Amino acid sequence: MKERNISIDILKFFAALLITNSHMELLYPNKIFATGGAIGDALFFFTIGFVLFLKPMGRFDNWYKKRVNRIYPTVFAWAILSTLFFDKDDNIVDVILYGGSWFITCVMIYYVLLYLINRYMINHLYLATMIVIIIVIAWFFLIQRPLNYNIYGYNYFKWGHYFLYALFGAMIGISKKQFKFQFNYDLIKLILSTIVFYGILMLSQKLQWYPDIQLLSLIPLGIIVFYFYKLANNEIVKHAYNSQILGPIMKTISGLCLEIYLVQFSLFTDKMNSIFPLNLLIMFIIIIIAAYILRCLARIFSQTFMEKQFNWKLIFQLY
Repeated sequence: MKERNISIDILKFFAALLITNSHMELLYPNKIFATGGAIGDALFFFTIGFVLFLKPMGRFDNWYKKRVNRIYPTVFAWAILSTLFFDKDDNIVDVILYGGSWFITCVMIYYVLLYLINRYMINHLYLATMIVIIIVIAWFFLIQRPLNYNIYGYNYFKWGHYFLYALFGAMIGISKKQFKFQFNYDLIKLILSTIVFYGILMLSQKLQWYPDIQLLSLIPLGIIVFYFYKLANNEIVKHAYNSQILGPIMKTISGLCLEIYLVQFSLFTDKMNSIFPLNLLIMFIIIIIAAYILRCLARIFSQTFMEKQFNWKLIFQLY
């Protein structure tokens, strides 16, 4: 049996933390600290491309069916829970097409595109990437230039540029190269690329032509993703992932990445803001518990439609 690539699990751990933090504006005294969402999203899409290109995909219908069976039991389970406990009223069409968020729809579309690239352009990933870059630039200048909000906000443009990081993950996965993170050098590069990334975004807010300069932020974001991947391959970080104390926490958060994303928006509250920053930790623990309950329900939902008997150990397995 092939050894599990724990660096990808570690990246999902980082992604879950960053994405959740970016949505915590309500919990911070100053919403400027609720950031990291773009980095978290890029990391998550990187892991998708990395994992999908590690082995042959086979026939499309069977392959895509597995992707649907992996994601949609969670989507349907969340539709039930959110209707019962959070007064959501999405109809079945919204649930199927949008999955409760742009994130799910985007992932399902990426699966199709990545399959086609894997099938017909597996030896020409750089060409595929150049084509996507041209499409993204044309999309930005000719179709949708987000004048009133940033390119990582609520717009369809990000559906295009985030695909670049999925392709980046595919290229790294196929290369099978070992990238080791060196704290004395690579940490500085990670910090500097992060400063450049946010510097471009901050500068863009002060310039009338900010949408144009924001496009440049995609470059340092790619560098950030690469050094996060190197960090995830560092022996110290891997040791933490396999340790008895930090390991279960990191594995649980990594394994619940999708569920954490779905449940968090309905749980955020400012009622604990008086105990900041403890409210952040308590809120995240609540989100993890809710995400775990969602995953258990999703596994029950999934196994209900199988001929096999219920595997209760699997249903309640933590990670």
